[in-house]
Amino acid sequence: MKTDLQITHLDVVPGNTARVEIGVTNTAEVIDGVTAIVDGINPDWVRLERPVISLFPDSTQPLALILDIPKTCPAGDYLVIVRIVSTIEAERQTVHDFWLTVEPVVGLDIELRPSIVTGGSKEMFAATVVNTGNTAANVTVHAVEPTRAIDCEVEPNSVVIPQDHEALVDINLRGKRPWFGQPTDYSVTITAQIDDYAIDKIGTFRQKAKIPRGVLTALMLAGIVLLWALIFLWVVSELRSTEPPAKAVGSDFMSGPDNIPLSRVASSIGGTVTSTTTGGPIPRIVIEAFRQAASSQAESIRAADTDTTLESVGSAATDDEGVFLLQSLIPGTYKLRFSADGFNEVWYADDTGSNEIRIDPQQDLGDINVELTGQGGRLLGSVALPPDSPPVPLTVTATQVVERSDGQTSDDPDTPPPTFTQVTTDGSIDLQGLPTPATYQVTVTGPGFETQEFQQVLSGGEASVMNTVNMGAATGSIDGTVRDAAGRALGGVTVTARSGDIEIKSITPTTGNVGQFRIIGLETPQTYAITFELPSYSGATVALSLGAGESRSGVSATLVGGSGTVTGVARATDGTALGGITVTVVGDGFHTETSTLTSSGAGGAAGSFTMADLPVPNSYAISFSDDNYQTETLGAGFLAAGTQNVGDVFLLPTTSEIRGTVSSGGVGLGEITVTLSDGIRPRVTTSATNPAGLFAFADTPPGSYTLTFESSLFQTQVLLVQVPAGVDVVHNATLVAL
Repeated sequence: MKTDLQITHLDVVPGNTARVEIGVTNTAEVIDGVTAIVDGINPDWVRLERPVISLFPDSTQPLALILDIPKTCPAGDYLVIVRIVSTIEAERQTVHDFWLTVEPVVGLDIELRPSIVTGGSKEMFAATVVNTGNTAANVTVHAVEPTRAIDCEVEPNSVVIPQDHEALVDINLRGKRPWFGQPTDYSVTITAQIDDYAIDKIGTFRQKAKIPRGVLTALMLAGIVLLWALIFLWVVSELRSTEPPAKAVGSDFMSGPDNIPLSRVASSIGGTVTSTTTGGPIPRIVIEAFRQAASSQAESIRAADTDTTLESVGSAATDDEGVFLLQSLIPGTYKLRFSADGFNEVWYADDTGSNEIRIDPQQDLGDINVELTGQGGRLLGSVALPPDSPPVPLTVTATQVVERSDGQTSDDPDTPPPTFTQVTTDGSIDLQGLPTPATYQVTVTGPGFETQEFQQVLSGGEASVMNTVNMGAATGSIDGTVRDAAGRALGGVTVTARSGDIEIKSITPTTGNVGQFRIIGLETPQTYAITFELPSYSGATVALSLGAGESRSGVSATLVGGSGTVTGVARATDGTALGGITVTVVGDGFHTETSTLTSSGAGGAAGSFTMADLPVPNSYAISFSDDNYQTETLGAGFLAAGTQNVGDVFLLPTTSEIRGTVSSGGVGLGEITVTLSDGIRPRVTTSATNPAGLFAFADTPPGSYTLTFESSLFQTQVLLVQVPAGVDVVHNATLVAL
């Protein structure tokens, strides 16, 4: 049995599937069955596409392994060992291995318990940060309150959390506490971040005033009660100072005390007022005690369910815990009225429906508990879109946060919390008829924009104006395929999206979805330059504009790859093939050299050269150089793979020849001494006698020279000569006899 595994390394993103193929050839003379056993990773992650493949002798089939890597798989490198085993003869087996790299995946979650905290100038959130990724991560946590009225300090602000572990972080809140007024709600955004990945959680800090509004109301009511008590005592004193009317009385009437002290008979009524929506206490609710009027002059009202005229004899208000206490009540029958701005008025009634409360002397009745329903609330505000964004329909949803203080999540666990929805096209928010008091989770969504979430608290019947909601465009994505000129998908291509300081990269896979790419998390609206790069292939660039939250699919790019070849022949000016000439090819990021052939053979004729494996597309400068010849340079460009023949390249020599004839009276003169000098190294020759007068200096470098002609029979003559490179110079001299 012969097996073949092409890969040595495989990268997998957790949650995805990878495929590995091993070619198996049956070298036995009988039909064989082949399977695979995989070690090194959890066996639950591995399955065979075909548990057993049947092979005829000398036949080959692929044995496919499917790797299902779960999202919870820790990041790292795993050495996977694959044993290919014959099911017919177990001794017939082969072993292969490859490295499996599980890529790190970032994930975070934040839990706030509770999500709403109440306090004075200082309070604290306890945030639990959970690492839901597959590798340990250094998480930074910071918190901010948008108005900066509350200072937020995170401790610790950086923590290393192992995979599937959590860390507790304290968010300390500090803010100047007002003296008077009702509680103020502040939204605090807690952000946990790993590099560029971040998630947010919003908590509410409900800050109470130093002197609550309920205390002020209670003090005012206490003052009113005191004033009425003083008036009552004054009236009683005045009445006692007058003569009692004459009437018949019992014989033992005067045997008792003159008056009964109030402290001996005074009673009280107390209890708690809670909300029907949250089950929590309601502060600043006014409770009034009424009894049947004693005279027509008393302040009186008409009872809720009878024609009886009642007079108010006492009042109180609930504190921050919803508790009230009516004191100094004389024995008798009372009716209680509960009222406050933003709440529906309620007359107390017991389980039988009776609204009369009977108290005896010195009785403290403390179980009068009432639930109040707030009047319909209202949420007002506006939504601001980024500049130049077209108007889009936005959906605003307010969902009641059910956090009953009595421990119940809802009156009916199967009933979802109340939700109110509005679709706005002009950015205005107006949600009406909301049950109060309550806390609402407000969500603003729109196509192409990131969802905005925050909490808003409504007291009884309150119409609250929210801060302007600024909508940020949602992130976009780009995906597509990279192919070569023949239409084949290309793996290993680096795809980069750039826009200003933004740069995000991706690499097309070499197995599975070969050539496909997907870049996510792109800021929008934005214009991006998408570049595609692969060694030995041309680069490509595509410009794309993404609208708000837009995802662009089907982007395609074609890279031209392969190699080019340049051929040619180097020759002298007379057509002679030149061997040993250095040929240099230089392109963008590429440099190589070769030499022309010195003799004919299988590689080509003398003077020829071949330069292969040139990356394309590219432009090249081809230079021919030699110590005895002038350098010659020409260009060649490739748009695709292929061969270019630059033809015959003629090289000029680096030296020249100076020649001429010495004569007198038209007759050539032999035996004349001719000297060529550059001022440093003179060269001397003698004119020929046949043909008469001819002289020559070969291999003369370019430069300025003097030619001197000397003889004992003729006057000496000196000529100045300028010699260019590779061009022969002819100078004749005529001498004068002595």
